[in-house]
Formats: sequence, structure tokens, C-alpha cells
Amino acid sequence: MSLRHPLRLLVLILGLSLATNGIASATAAGGPSDFINGLVAAALSALANKQLTQDDRAREFHNLLDKDFDMPRISRFVLGRFWKEATEQEKQQFLSLFEEYVVRSYAQRFSDYSGETVKVTGQRPEGETTTLVQSEIIQTNGAPPAKVDWRVRKDDSGFKIVDVDVEGVSMVLTEREQFSSVIERAGGVAGLNRELEQKLASGDTSLMPGGAKKE
Repeated sequence: MSLRHPLRLLVLILGLSLATNGIASATAAGGPSDFINGLVAAALSALANKQLTQDDRAREFHNLLDKDFDMPRISRFVLGRFWKEATEQEKQQFLSLFEEYVVRSYAQRFSDYSGETVKVTGQRPEGETTTLVQSEIIQTNGAPPAKVDWRVRKDDSGFKIVDVDVEGVSMVLTEREQFSSVIERAGGVAGLNRELEQKLASGDTSLMPGGAKKE
């Protein structure tokens, strides 16, 4: 799997979360690293139930996104300058479509998992409310570990993931660049929403807007 597409690798990372045992805790209970560990532990219960269907796991993943990712903040960032230009209805529609797009892609690519594990290696503050939790994907083929950093933000409701960096490449920044090109070509956020709807209706789970082929 190429590291050129961070969101695609993020899908695999969350798949790994469903199959990872013994992730090392980097801080005392209640810290950002433990939040990432907790995400893994919560997801593990879904994989442990062998009777869950792919649709069941997709629903579990949807719940995980809603609970542990700040999807409204991520959606605003992905739309960038187009957020202010969109109507309230277009914004809400994009948030719903974007979540469904990620969920569908997760369900489709879960089979990419081949025994890799995740190891939390540390953390560093990036501001008063944001911490970067550092981790590695340990691969089974002897290749060097893939560096994955989780940007975690704390507010009154607790911790939320706001970005994932894969080998130094920001998932949300990459998606904003890709979606911006679609918005400009399709004539605004309404056009982007139409293209996302078409992809979902056709079962196309490629994560490159504009029709890029799956790897």
C-alpha cells in the first residue's frame, strides 16, 4: 500500500486498531497517549466478535469516528476557504457524506490487514490544547516501521483526534487539497457533494476525488 495517500493508510491504521494486542502506554492514565490506546482497546472488541459482518464492523467504525474523531472540525478544515461560501445545508450534507465515504472505504480495505502491529512511542505538546502522539506501524515483511503521528485535541468534552500524519504527510491537508480541486471543477461545495453522492451510490470507495483508481 502506498504512503502517498494518507487517508487510505489511515483506513488501514484503524483496521489495525481492530487487530492489535499490547500497545505500550506512554503516559499515566488519562493522557493523550492513553486516549489513543483506548481507541485501540475499544475497537478490539469489535474484531473479537467473529460473528460480526462487514456491515456490523462498518457501523462500529462509524461509532468510533463519531466518538473519537472531531469530524466537524476536520470537515471544516477539509473544505478550507469554501466553508464560508457553503450554505448551512451544504455543510451538513458534506459532513454526512464525508463520514460515510471514510466508513465505506474502511469496510472495503479491512482485508489489507496482514498482521501489522501498532506501537505508541511518545508524545509532545503542540499548544495548550493539542498534543502529537507518536506511533509506528510494525510491518510483518521486515520493512522499516511506518511513522504515524496522531494530533489529539482536548476540550471540555475530552480528547478528539483532529489529524493523522503518515510519514510526515497530513491526512486532512492532503484531503483539503484534493477536495479543493473538485470543488473548483464542480462549481462549489454543492458540486462536491453531488460527486460524493455518486461515488457512494456506485459503490466506488476510491479515496481520490475526481475518479482516481484504487491501488
